[in-house]
This record gives sequence, structure tokens and C-alpha cells, in this order.
Amino acid sequence: MLTKHHGFSLVELLIALLLGSVLLAMVIGLYVTGISSGSKSLKYSRLRTDLQSIMSIMETDIRRAGFGGSEFMVASGGSKTVDSINSADENCIVYYYNHNVASEISDSNKMGIRFEAPENEIQFGTGVDPLAGNCYSSGTWTALSDKQFIKITGLKFSESIVSNAASTIRSVSINLTGELVSDSSFTHSISTTVQVRNLEFN
Repeated sequence: MLTKHHGFSLVELLIALLLGSVLLAMVIGLYVTGISSGSKSLKYSRLRTDLQSIMSIMETDIRRAGFGGSEFMVASGGSKTVDSINSADENCIVYYYNHNVASEISDSNKMGIRFEAPENEIQFGTGVDPLAGNCYSSGTWTALSDKQFIKITGLKFSESIVSNAASTIRSVSINLTGELVSDSSFTHSISTTVQVRNLEFN
């Protein structure tokens, strides 16, 4: 006796194909979202890491201000170990220290860090004037930040002083802000306060 076998109808095949396509589209969408999210997380992580590295360089160097004797003090009369300026157009800090055991002060001991707004980058300088007000008209400057990847949007320095009869302790607050060049929605800010290690004796 012959048994009839029924296959799928055209409508059933089309429905199955449609459901399979929807499922495949959902899987591909989740995969693309995961890849995109991972890429964004990686970029943001690099932004934070780069800004933290720049901040660490600034902290370490500024902490040494004044080391090496009275010749390496900053500002008129050797009364300060660090001098800074913050305005709409100028954000800079200058400081001197004897990093190379020099017998007398030279341009390599006259250092500064500034925000170069037109370039959206942080720069490190040598041979700078002892007064921060002359930061943008003196010295030789090189970039600390990679402007191909990070756009520095702000750098502020703020000095605070604690004095007694014997000495003056100087601290510098630093605020650094940057964003990704490829996506300005990725921004990050870091703030810290650095105490200058070398006391000023009154």
C-alpha cells in the first residue's frame, strides 16, 4: 500500500526563510554593536591613559622645582620656586631645577609647560624666562601630547602658598581636559595638586 508524503508548501518555506533572515539580522546587529562598543571603549581607555601619562610627567617635573640652590629659584629675586599664569589666551607654568648637576644655571635648567590653544596641545619648554607672563615669547617648545589622537581642550595651573616664619611651602593645582580627535563626544578631565618638594626658606 502506498503512503503519501507531504512536503513544505511554498508559503511555509517563505515564512521559514523570513524568520531565518530576521534571526540572522539580529545576530549580525548584536555582533556589530559589540564590535563598535569595544572599539569605543578602547579609544576612551587610550584617551584616559594618555591624559594620565601627561599629568604624571607634569607632576613629577613640577615637584622638583627649586632643587639645586638659590640660582634655580623662579621669579624676581629668587623669591619663588614656581610661577604660573592663567588667562583666556595664556596658560603656562615655569620652574627651574638642577637636573644635571650643573655648576651654574643654563637654558636646560629653565623649564616650563604650557597649553598651546591654536595647536590644541600641551608643550614642554626649555630656556624659558623666569616669569610665566613671558612664557609665550621665550624658550624652545616641543609637544607632550599627540594632537593626531587627542585634542587638549584645557590646562589650568593654580598656585597656593602656606608660609610660616621659617619657610614657604608652595603647591600647584593642575586641571587637564581633553577629547578624542575622531569623536568629540569622548572627553576626560583630570585634576591633581602637586606640592613642590623644595621649601623656600624665609
